[in-house]
Amino acid sequence: MSNLTYRYTGPLPLGSVVAHYCGAAGLTTTKEAPTWRLDASENDKAYTLAVWHEETHVTDLTGALSNEGRLQIGGQLLKLIRTAQGRSPLGEWGTLVGVRPTKLFHKLWDNSDSADQAVTALRERFEVSQSKIDLLRDIATLQRPYVAPHETADREISIYGGIPFCQTHCTYCSFPYGLIQDYKRIPDFLKAFVKDATQLKTILDEYALTVSTVYMGGGTPTSLNDDDFATALGALAELHRANSEFTVEAGRPDSVTPHKLETMARLGVNRISINPQSMHDNILKAVGRGHMAEAIKELYGYVRKHTDFAVNMDFIAGLPYQTLAHMDENLDYVCQARPENVTIHTLALKRGSPLYDGTGREAMPEAAVVEAMVARSKERLEAAGYVPYYVYRQQYMTSQTENIGYTLPGHICEYNIRIMEERQSILSVGPGSSSKWMRGPEYRQLQQHMPKDVSVYIDTLPTLLEKRSQLSKRFWEG
Repeated sequence: MSNLTYRYTGPLPLGSVVAHYCGAAGLTTTKEAPTWRLDASENDKAYTLAVWHEETHVTDLTGALSNEGRLQIGGQLLKLIRTAQGRSPLGEWGTLVGVRPTKLFHKLWDNSDSADQAVTALRERFEVSQSKIDLLRDIATLQRPYVAPHETADREISIYGGIPFCQTHCTYCSFPYGLIQDYKRIPDFLKAFVKDATQLKTILDEYALTVSTVYMGGGTPTSLNDDDFATALGALAELHRANSEFTVEAGRPDSVTPHKLETMARLGVNRISINPQSMHDNILKAVGRGHMAEAIKELYGYVRKHTDFAVNMDFIAGLPYQTLAHMDENLDYVCQARPENVTIHTLALKRGSPLYDGTGREAMPEAAVVEAMVARSKERLEAAGYVPYYVYRQQYMTSQTENIGYTLPGHICEYNIRIMEERQSILSVGPGSSSKWMRGPEYRQLQQHMPKDVSVYIDTLPTLLEKRSQLSKRFWEG
């Protein structure tokens, strides 16, 4: 398409906002020959953004030197670009482009006596449609017991453990670490991971912290062999508290063995994710998955027969070669199998992924088809008794929709709420993971990001652990 690149020059505060709104319109940056050229300046009172489309000066947008002024320019820019692309100036999300819309909803709710003022702000400031306002209000109301401020909140944390390996590279994934079969330092990684978790346990004890949830993600944790998986999971199990939530991503059926499932049960895991993405072999092959749909059914049947785990399943709307009929068939399976949680993702083009670079893009469905898939999923899952309990958005989605997590009543995955709403400290173990220390009422963050490169993580671990200790001391003692 001719409307998909831009270049911005000007003040950084406005540039950050412009990037979000351009991303929402599907634009990516380029240094040479951009379709859209955005040149900004500022004086004592206002920003001015000169908008050029190809060689034509389209208009100048102005806004005050404030966050509200920057958002005003961003919203005007989004409408302008969407119109030039032949789309409605406003989608259902209006000019709201943040990744975590419920986070904003909760903040607005905190500052009022009820959710009503949050609804008004979304309608008036961001022009969000009634259907999305209803979605946000329903989800925020369900989440409120988990995120409402209370006195002991800053001593309650969650823990994330990241296993940075997969067996194949999905074309939609910007996975930065590499394939497990190519990495030669697995024993060193395991030693570092265990040391990382052991040091975190001393922090839990020192500050008398309560662990709400533990989540083992990746990558694909179950890509480790049986013994190595048991070692890594055992390290996280030392941080888990009895009867609290403990989740493992077991997303690929070709990586899960009975031994790993037995290890999970023995160490206290009570939730797993089995992620089909699609129940169609031709689509799975096209996106680089290393399994067939039948393997998903076999694994799910085994889990139901031999464990008491709650199960989440992920599906993606917008995959290459996918049609609305394919999504209906996915939903047929879900409604028959009835996992406790289902997440419907909208495909997002991630920088560094083969799909972003062109592999398979010609086979991706049109935005209108993807929007129909998401709408059909909501309709059918709610009819089957599921309710939405978290939502988030991403830049470069193939349509202006969202990712929604659904749950059967009484089976919420609490960690998903914690990570999305960012109101609880989450401390992490493993390369590529992030720790965030949070305290109300502002919920401003102290942060630490572990290196994505596994070898750098291994080789610099003592320095990384010292930094985590100092940040914890600053947060809980300072």
